Amino acid sequence: MVSIEKRITAEKWFNEYFTKGNLNVLDEVTTADFLYHSRNGDNTREKMKEFMSWYRSVFQDDEWVIDDFIEQGEKLVVRYTGWMTYKGGWFNIPSENQRVKETGIMIFLFHEGKVKELWCENSDAAILFELGALTKNTHKAF
Repeated sequence: MVSIEKRITAEKWFNEYFTKGNLNVLDEVTTADFLYHSRNGDNTREKMKEFMSWYRSVFQDDEWVIDDFIEQGEKLVVRYTGWMTYKGGWFNIPSENQRVKETGIMIFLFHEGKVKELWCENSDAAILFELGALTKNTHKAF
């Protein structure tokens, strides 16, 4: 069973931070020394706010579904699916108001009720494919 506090925090992450672009929610749900571990290195809470400003300009009309919660100790794993409308501004890909789908997994590490660290693996390559940035029929998709 997943603790209600962790579940509420994850739901705020998607409903407030992603869907509404509410940057203040990060101050509410993360520790002061929060780190997001990306493939390009570690990012602070302030970098996550910068990311969201960019994200909101590129993708809009988000809809998120949390498909699964898995809790182990101080970690909460969330498998999610999201749909958003592409408005342009990513790798010079032209916008035709395309609706795209993202899937992913986030791992939240909690400390004293707040998110201290976060990891995320998502389907950016699939989104690029949907937007026509990757050549079609050059590989098999499973």
